[in-house]
Amino acid sequence: MERPPVRPDNATLAARPEQFRHARSTAKTVVFAVLAAVALVALAVVLVNFEAIRDDAGDMTGRRSGLRGIVAPAAVVLCAFFAFVFGWFAISGSHAWERTETGTRLKPRYFTVDGGGDVADALHARFATGDPAQYLPVPNHRKGAIRVAIYRADADRLGFVTIQVGKGAAARGWPLITMRDRAFVQLKQLAPEDFSRRHGGSGTIDPLLNG
Repeated sequence: MERPPVRPDNATLAARPEQFRHARSTAKTVVFAVLAAVALVALAVVLVNFEAIRDDAGDMTGRRSGLRGIVAPAAVVLCAFFAFVFGWFAISGSHAWERTETGTRLKPRYFTVDGGGDVADALHARFATGDPAQYLPVPNHRKGAIRVAIYRADADRLGFVTIQVGKGAAARGWPLITMRDRAFVQLKQLAPEDFSRRHGGSGTIDPLLNG
């Protein structure tokens, strides 16, 4: 049976196939496949040597004596867990967004924001200026319905911002924001910690950033 395609994680980009495509990353697939294989080998080794591991654990004394009965089973569970996780990422978690025209991979940064449509409107208006003095700091909460995604296509000197409320078919998306020229340069210069604090300088307000 043919495996169904991986569902794109960004409705705004998925709605623009002429600009973006959600493609498998060969590098990520190889890395996770190798890690899954290593975990499977470790699992096989643990299973073959289960009795020996259990016997060795029986020699534990002092504070560690309480672990005697769980060392071998825990090793099996951990190896199986990592084999499953890495295998899942190799199959379903190794996709990335890229520009359709050039094939340039987008470097993502995600933020979760608590709030509704009014908060999303305000965030969109701030990012649409292209001015880090306006859109920084970017809120980032543990839980929230708003998902802000910032992408960079460095080789193409372009940045993209999407704002979405909700998930799946019921998600509501705001217009795509494209950052070019000075707006992109300023975005690229931001370090990860810069997104959580106010910007010291002034950027550029570009009314043509949307789209």
